[in-house]
Amino acid sequence: MTVLPFVKPNDDEPLPPPMQEAELRLTRYARSLRTLFFGLLVVSGTLVAVGATALALRSGAYVVAGTVNHRLTFIGMIGAPGAEMTSQNFIPVSYLPTWATSLGAVFLVLRFLPGLLVLMFLYCLFDLYAKGEVFTFATTREIRNISCSFLAYSCVSLVTHPLMYLLSMFPEVFS
Repeated sequence: MTVLPFVKPNDDEPLPPPMQEAELRLTRYARSLRTLFFGLLVVSGTLVAVGATALALRSGAYVVAGTVNHRLTFIGMIGAPGAEMTSQNFIPVSYLPTWATSLGAVFLVLRFLPGLLVLMFLYCLFDLYAKGEVFTFATTREIRNISCSFLAYSCVSLVTHPLMYLLSMFPEVFS
């Protein structure tokens, strides 16, 4: 039996296996997508919080909430209050009943909550990918949470729209 001698390569460093290169690329993409989804989550959450607060507090200072053609609309103002700068068919929320604006703020948060959950679960999923956990029970759980959030998004609209219609808050919400 012949034994071939071990031939050492010219350089002292061994070549990295091809799988390691793919793992590094996956980690890099996962980190960038994790950052993207975190940014989207922060911006979306801030917008929903500002909108719901402006609606609940019947604010007219910097964010004017109201309806245009029976649709909820927000107009952002920088500087002094500018309720006189709105369009002719804009009805500020201060003209609506207090119960309608308070309930409208709850409906607004309820309507956008599943979308915020999707962004949060996507952030968690890509955080796991960045840690190198690809085919694990944790990633399966996050994918399941994302799909349940999408189902909740469709169910929330089936609840909020009829309630808004029955309470005569925004009668043309089905158009």
